Amino acid sequence: MKGMRRVTTTLAIAALFLFAGSAFAGGYNLAGVGAKALGMSGAFRGISDDWSAMYWNPAGLAGQDNTLYLEVKSLYPVVWVTPEVPNQVEGYEFYRNGTEISTREAAFPAGAFAAVYKVNDKMTAGLAIFAPTAIGTKWEHLTTGTPYGYNNTVAYPEDDWASDLKVIDIHPTVGYMVNDKLKVGLGLSVVYSTITLGSPLQVPTGAPMPYQNFYAVGELEGSGIGFGFNLGALYDVTDKLSVGVSYKGPTTIAIDGNVNQTVYHPYNAGIYAQTGDARFLGGTEAASPEATADFPLPQEAGIGFGFKATDAMTIGFDVMWTNWSSVEVVEIDASGDGPYGAPATDSELELNYEDIIRFNVGVDYAVMPDKFNLRLGYYYDPTAIPDESLRPSITDVGTKHNVSIGFAYMLNERMFIEGYWEHLVSAERENEVYYSDESLENLPGTWKMQVDTFGLQFGFRF
Repeated sequence: MKGMRRVTTTLAIAALFLFAGSAFAGGYNLAGVGAKALGMSGAFRGISDDWSAMYWNPAGLAGQDNTLYLEVKSLYPVVWVTPEVPNQVEGYEFYRNGTEISTREAAFPAGAFAAVYKVNDKMTAGLAIFAPTAIGTKWEHLTTGTPYGYNNTVAYPEDDWASDLKVIDIHPTVGYMVNDKLKVGLGLSVVYSTITLGSPLQVPTGAPMPYQNFYAVGELEGSGIGFGFNLGALYDVTDKLSVGVSYKGPTTIAIDGNVNQTVYHPYNAGIYAQTGDARFLGGTEAASPEATADFPLPQEAGIGFGFKATDAMTIGFDVMWTNWSSVEVVEIDASGDGPYGAPATDSELELNYEDIIRFNVGVDYAVMPDKFNLRLGYYYDPTAIPDESLRPSITDVGTKHNVSIGFAYMLNERMFIEGYWEHLVSAERENEVYYSDESLENLPGTWKMQVDTFGLQFGFRF
């Protein structure tokens, strides 16, 4: 009995924090920030000539004019999965095998505010507050709910997994012009993140069907702060070709929150009469132990090229490496009582992510010089998440292809407006790995996804 109670608490905390670890993976970062950069699908390190240089390559800030920026955008992710879970017992299935199910449509708003100030001919300072990540998923009817004969007296929720991740980066930056050809830059990050993650849970009991598992739900609510930096250099090789390199150091987000857990009890008067176990009289058992964990965000390095093909056309090309393999084990510290008064126990997560290399290419074309520009872009982005970690709480389900289109229009000498649309799709992914049939740590089946992002940016030169 005591062992069962301890397992209940440990599984709920570990499963939810594992979802949180996945939430920080590459699929949530998408292409980045800035209307011009996103209109060119992030092929911007070798160009970096607006506020978003603070994100892409802080060296590009040097020499920019005094400008204020406001960006608003919204992301619309959809994920599809056709579960194929092995060894489900007929009549007691948990997943709806063979049925394609999608997440509910939901908008995830984000944006940015930035100010650029030219201190002198050599130095330019900037401050940006932006949301590089604001995305999530909402599922319903992905699972079957409690099986026939379970007889829970309180209805088990129809909603399944849900995730909502927001990250805000406060980013002071300085760019410095070393000479006519070379610029360097340094930025600091104060990163604040909020996470809400919900999941169905199965808690093993050792009892026969249909009580082999108790059915439960858990919700992690947490937030945290981390600190980091980025630096870069931008060099004009010729009047037509520039090369930019940038590096973002690792950051650790200290998440502090609660895991709200509810176990839905079955009703069986016969088992109660035999065992005296009140858990078989229906109702629910709820608890909200505290839990903390330090989630590492890996280092990144990239190189980009900006080529002025004609007076009207600039082409960008970027390559970026992300060191996800450095994210191995996350220690989870838990405190307080879980269901049935059992003390919450510490645990650890093995994430086993993989390094990725992303390729970006983009074009900026002046249709009407100094008045109206069009932009196009594409990027190729492998997933960092192995099969054994593929789960419904994330949107990064496979290798991603992104196309984008954008524009810029000068309203007058001081004011301008920019816009973009990104359409991201994943290659269809077949996952045959079933890591655990108890803690629901992954989901085998056929996966695919898409994310549409729409954004507008307003600028004012002063």
